[in-house]
Amino acid sequence: MYIEYYIIENLLINYIIISCTSILIKKYSSEKKKWLGSFIGTIYSVVYLYPGLEILFTLPFKLLIMTFITLISFTYRDKKEFIRISVVFYLVNVFICGSTYFIIYFTGIEHMKISFLIVCAYISCELLKYIYRDMKTLKYIKDIKKTIDINLLGKHCICEALIDSGNLLKDPLGNNEVIIVKSKTLKGIVSDELVEYDYENMDISKVQNIISSSDRELISRVKLIPYKHAGSNNSSIILGIKVDYVEIDKNKISNVVIGLSNFDDSEYDAILNPSILQEF
Repeated sequence: MYIEYYIIENLLINYIIISCTSILIKKYSSEKKKWLGSFIGTIYSVVYLYPGLEILFTLPFKLLIMTFITLISFTYRDKKEFIRISVVFYLVNVFICGSTYFIIYFTGIEHMKISFLIVCAYISCELLKYIYRDMKTLKYIKDIKKTIDINLLGKHCICEALIDSGNLLKDPLGNNEVIIVKSKTLKGIVSDELVEYDYENMDISKVQNIISSSDRELISRVKLIPYKHAGSNNSSIILGIKVDYVEIDKNKISNVVIGLSNFDDSEYDAILNPSILQEF
């Protein structure tokens, strides 16, 4: 009966490890692939019950088995992605095995039941997902600025943009994401009147006069976007212009509106809507 419990235990723990890896690398893996990889890992674990096969316990052979399980369990596009998946798979194994041992050691339970070991592996997997999510968040914070290339009417400008989760503005008519841009950044692209205008105290009639004297194609791209300041019930208007596209990390993104502003910050020239980054 012991061998049956041992096989079931290893099969389920292997499945948890493979599933956890699949979640962390954000790569779909079919149930068939995950169970097949788990089964191969279980067969190898049974080998440990036969001391006469000690050659199979050597480090090269263990790495070979781990590589084979990775090939079976996951899909990949190229060698680089396969190496990344393999590294994550190894680390998940180390973390779950180590944390499971710690839970067992901490509780002081000497005689392990199969259900307890599986629960320990599952808890370790959930803990790892939270840790990995926090690490990704820290990386996101470090990479909180992006260099963007704004293209409008055959002209363009490059500027530094701050990724701000507080900017979720959209053009209410076209439902396009809005990037807030310092008007002075657009010098040479739009008229000097639009560059120098005080957008903190915007007069709609005056703005309309300025727009009407602009290029006809630019006039057709103008949007008036309502918004509210945080903690205030007062509504304001942002003057927006739909651009040809914005290039971020070599990705050209269309259907974007830039909102003109006079915000004062020497660290960046635009405030990026993070929803735009989800498009690539």
